[in-house]
Amino acid sequence: MNALVRRVGGSVGSFNAESRVLGFGRTVIALAQATVFLFTPASHLFVPVGGDEVEIQCDSAVRSVTAYCLLDGTDRQIVSWIVLAILLVVASGLLPRYTSVLHAWAALSIHTSFSLPDGGETVAQVCTLFLVLACANDRRTWHWQAPRAERSHRGSAFQGIAWAGHWGLRLQVAYIYLNSALAKLSVGQWQDGTATYYVSRMETFGASGVLADPVLWFTALPVVALATTWGTIAAEVAIAVLVLVSGRKQLVALALSVCLHLVIVVQIGIVSFGFVMVGVIVCATARSLEPELSRAAAARRAAPNAVAAVRGPRG
Repeated sequence: MNALVRRVGGSVGSFNAESRVLGFGRTVIALAQATVFLFTPASHLFVPVGGDEVEIQCDSAVRSVTAYCLLDGTDRQIVSWIVLAILLVVASGLLPRYTSVLHAWAALSIHTSFSLPDGGETVAQVCTLFLVLACANDRRTWHWQAPRAERSHRGSAFQGIAWAGHWGLRLQVAYIYLNSALAKLSVGQWQDGTATYYVSRMETFGASGVLADPVLWFTALPVVALATTWGTIAAEVAIAVLVLVSGRKQLVALALSVCLHLVIVVQIGIVSFGFVMVGVIVCATARSLEPELSRAAAARRAAPNAVAAVRGPRG
């Protein structure tokens, strides 16, 4: 038990609560959400059913504090611009300890209000709550700044909260991918390996644009349809497992997730969902990704000096 306590204590103390990689992930999530407001008018986010204006439900304590309920009676386009402004401030990296709370509020407002969600709203709403905790000990002015040299803040209670919040995010991401993989196994098209064939031909989210013809041609090949269908399930299971381990194996989860969601963006055009997931996986793997990036940067800085030493002084 004592060994476990020491191990957890060491993990908490070494956790970088002022991670620029975590900040980058937050920026990607916020910008992905912002694109919805930038390219979609409010009238398309609240689609009327049966000719009646969409009424936003404000009948619970949680819903009543969201943007569209607090500003009920204000033009929804104006409210959308306010939420967009908040998301852009979050994406800028300003005061992460505090803007993480605004981000969670904006994500909740989006999730509980839009009548035509694409899935990214739910993921962002849950994960931004964990990011509030993960940013609890981030006292920088901008999340692009390097971590502070002093370590006195790491002994505070906020350090434990930040560590627990990041672990909660990792567990949530693992659940999302594992749940998605297991849910697919009960669907006939995923079982027989034809799912990507049919998905790419969906009327609403099917392949479109300049890549439509190549995508339709490739997915019509039985071996490609089978490989991409079962490959998706295998990748989701691998991500769910690897995001919970330590070290470089997390980077495999990151690579698989980025590739998976970029393919989804290209194939069926769900851009905001794809980049929300990319941002979330970057945040979840920040602890392993940051030291790798630091080592790579140090190697690049050392390379010119090493070359100069080999060449020697010039006379």
